[in-house]
Amino acid sequence: MNGIFTKTRTVPGYRSMLILLLALILVAAVPGVAIAMTEEVFVGTGGVITLPVPTPVMVVGDPPEVPDMQEMNLTILRIDQNWNTMELMPGEGDEITVTVKNPNNETVPTNPMVVEDPYSNYIFDEAWLTITPASAEIEAEGEEEFTIAVAIPGDADLGHYNVKIAFTDDAKPTLYPEPHLDPYPSYVNTFRLNVEVWKPPVVQVLPSRIRDRVESGKWYKYAITLTNTGDHDINIDPEIVVARQYGRYDTVPAFEDDAITIDAPSSVPANGTATVSVHLDVPAGAKGRYDGEINLGIDDPSMGRWGDEGGTVRLRFEVWEQPTEPFTKAFVTATDSPITLRVESSQNSKRFGACRIDDEDGGAKDPYFDLTLEGPNGTATLLPTRITYQGSVSLSGMGKYAPPDEMAIDEVYNEGYTSYTEEFTADGAIGNWELGIFPHYVEDFKYVIAIGDAGTGSGV
Repeated sequence: MNGIFTKTRTVPGYRSMLILLLALILVAAVPGVAIAMTEEVFVGTGGVITLPVPTPVMVVGDPPEVPDMQEMNLTILRIDQNWNTMELMPGEGDEITVTVKNPNNETVPTNPMVVEDPYSNYIFDEAWLTITPASAEIEAEGEEEFTIAVAIPGDADLGHYNVKIAFTDDAKPTLYPEPHLDPYPSYVNTFRLNVEVWKPPVVQVLPSRIRDRVESGKWYKYAITLTNTGDHDINIDPEIVVARQYGRYDTVPAFEDDAITIDAPSSVPANGTATVSVHLDVPAGAKGRYDGEINLGIDDPSMGRWGDEGGTVRLRFEVWEQPTEPFTKAFVTATDSPITLRVESSQNSKRFGACRIDDEDGGAKDPYFDLTLEGPNGTATLLPTRITYQGSVSLSGMGKYAPPDEMAIDEVYNEGYTSYTEEFTADGAIGNWELGIFPHYVEDFKYVIAIGDAGTGSGV
């Protein structure tokens, strides 16, 4: 059996080897411990095999010292307002003034230099920046004003640029054994400039959000208008994206994304418009609210300034059911004076249905109410006296929602509030009464019950 270990010798040998290797790993992890190697001989039936066996040898040494701040020999300057921001479009420029003060008791030479930011997605070209003066000797207790001029070339990429300017080469200690090999020295006398290079979007999106109250089991159609102000066609590719962060985290959505379909052209023509149609089929039995987002996939880099690359339209649909029973309100009268009823439906900022262009019911419907009044003598006769339409109009032109029948907001007038009111009168009587209000095509309403002739002072 040449070359084969016996069973009684082989197993202990490998176990010892594994234990010693584990000890080697553990000891190597301890600072200040060096490892020396010895040999152990294992004899088999067919020969001798020599394996190295690690033997730990303790070599205790002091850890490397970190220099104290006072021993670093750093010259510290004071920089008034050590950061600033600029927003520039390609081809534009701007400049700022930075004051550097020397609080030391000796003259300090300064030689401003641009420091690369390794964590920036966009690299700022030093050629875009000019510092005047290029160098300066700042006397003890003196100061120097530096003008930092930025000029963005016309072909610069849009994005956020971080620029750091070091006025001296004083830097904090590095962990590198050779400080001059540190690729990113931590300079102490620095000024940070954030430059946002941007352009206004070539494609305008209206509206930026769609909000509506919808009924389960019915369909609705909405329109998004894209206007291309440029001289070239712009490609688009709309799709539903996950955007649940705009909704409620603790509730199940009223329906899934597949209830919404999008129909759109492949591009928006130069100096023209295109319509993106959004079709919603609300599943039967749906309840609650849906929050989502359409990314229009607009091939326009300027669309991504605020994190909305491609252009976005937020969606919010509240599923409701037309009530089957009227709202009731009981009251008591102590006189037989006439009773006046007023019911009002209000809508703020055209929040719901503003972008709807069609639905299963044939479009938007005017609100109205069915009222009943039960009194001591049975059902009272209600005489309609007045219907009122009321609105609030702003001249700012800053409305967020397009009117239902228009795809553009008027540049002068913006109607932010509307209301519809119905008023009735009935003969009064002493006793118990119950008012019933059945609303139609109404988001919410309020009511007024007045007892007595106007100006008589009589009441309940």
